[in-house]
Amino acid sequence: MYFLLGISLILAFVLIVNVAVAALASAVWRFASGKIESFSPAGQSRVIIGLRVMPVVLAVVFVGAFVAPSYLLLEPHESGETVSLKMALIALASSTAVLVATFRVFRTGYVTRRLLKNWLANSTEITVAGIAGSVHLIEHPFPVIGVIGIFRPKVFVARHVLAALDENELAAAIDHENGHRASFDNLKRGLLRMCRDLIILPIGSRLDDAWAETAESAADEFAATKSRASALDLASALVKIAKLVPHGMTPMLPAGAYLVEKGDEISARVEYLIALSETAPQTKPLHSRVATLVGIAAVLAILILPLIENSTLAATHSVVERFVAALQ
Repeated sequence: MYFLLGISLILAFVLIVNVAVAALASAVWRFASGKIESFSPAGQSRVIIGLRVMPVVLAVVFVGAFVAPSYLLLEPHESGETVSLKMALIALASSTAVLVATFRVFRTGYVTRRLLKNWLANSTEITVAGIAGSVHLIEHPFPVIGVIGIFRPKVFVARHVLAALDENELAAAIDHENGHRASFDNLKRGLLRMCRDLIILPIGSRLDDAWAETAESAADEFAATKSRASALDLASALVKIAKLVPHGMTPMLPAGAYLVEKGDEISARVEYLIALSETAPQTKPLHSRVATLVGIAAVLAILILPLIENSTLAATHSVVERFVAALQ
């Protein structure tokens, strides 16, 4: 019963802390979303991904640094405590979420590898003026121009898209996809899905939608950095590709991003690109490296705290005991 109780506590606290912090992060975003509009789209997307991933990180850190050590070091083997029905249900929900998230991660990886293998085998490698690296030309009913894959993403373009765009429009569109690739957006998309699965409850959907919007804006801005004309070329490419989208058809992407996924979603992006072509964006820089280092330092401090302060583990064990008693 000692180890079963310990495992149940770990699973229960992972879920409880995750849900609580996710709800807090969602509330923070409602308050802060209007405050960070002065940041660049790339900066905003980093804030959002941080808020979305933070609940899982804090749940794992709290359980790994506090709950598990306090239980192993301070809980007697013959305490007489049992796994109640309430705790078992919470632990079951938590383990189910972990299994679902793990399954979807592996399934996405498997489907992505199959798609990449199939598309690469039936593609023609081409070069585009002004673009470093290769582009893969494919036959596809959807106006594909996107980056597929997580760790070694490839850029694909459907043949009828190539025919519809002029040289400058094509270069700007591919620069947009390279913006996704440079920001590891496909990896971030996978992290968002995993975090959503682990929470179980429908918390944070606004964060997911906001990240998708800011990630697209950041990639648009990446493409527009070459010149103001590039912004207009990309806007023109968006309009032309949107007209090619078959009515009611939405692409199914395992781990990738298309320049246009639905024909009716581009108006705000076109307006933003026109604004970029008229004046350089005035945004506050967000020093992501500094923010990342601060986050890592904070996590390390939390991990080290129980090692240098025994009272921390004692206080945690007291909380665990009260939690167990409340669920009896």
